[in-house]
Amino acid sequence: MKLLQAPRRAAVRLRDRIDAGLHSRRRERALERLASIRPESVLFICLGNVCRSPYAERVLTSLGTPGVAITSAGFIKPGRPPADLAMEVASRRGIDHSDHRSRVVTADDLREADAVFFFDRFNKARLRVAEGVRMDRVFWMGDLEPTWGGRRAILDPWGKPREEFERV
Repeated sequence: MKLLQAPRRAAVRLRDRIDAGLHSRRRERALERLASIRPESVLFICLGNVCRSPYAERVLTSLGTPGVAITSAGFIKPGRPPADLAMEVASRRGIDHSDHRSRVVTADDLREADAVFFFDRFNKARLRVAEGVRMDRVFWMGDLEPTWGGRRAILDPWGKPREEFERV
């Protein structure tokens, strides 16, 4: 097992370096695609819909986007509130999503969304095989960052320490 860890870490570092070099162009293309779509419905999606996607949903909603339906969903376990640390960190940033309950994404959600935002490679892999998804309307959240944050993926902070929630 340990023999595989070093090559995996090296592969991740290499991928991150390549992603860093591509970031500004990917961001430019993502913004161009969004401008051409002019989404009237936005869906944020992550694994559990209890950390990243509900926070992103509430942040975009708080910015005041009239005429845009904004929602979030996940792939597992509906009906759960956001993680305690997620609510605490969000609250310190002026975002209250304590009333949120996770829900599982449906084919209709994917079909109806003008823009779908995901956070990591695992989300993307699930989206590729999901019914109803239009991959031309799917975006990496990390591609929209104004400056390179060190990694394209925005990793799931679930079960991690406070610092990880704050970073995400």
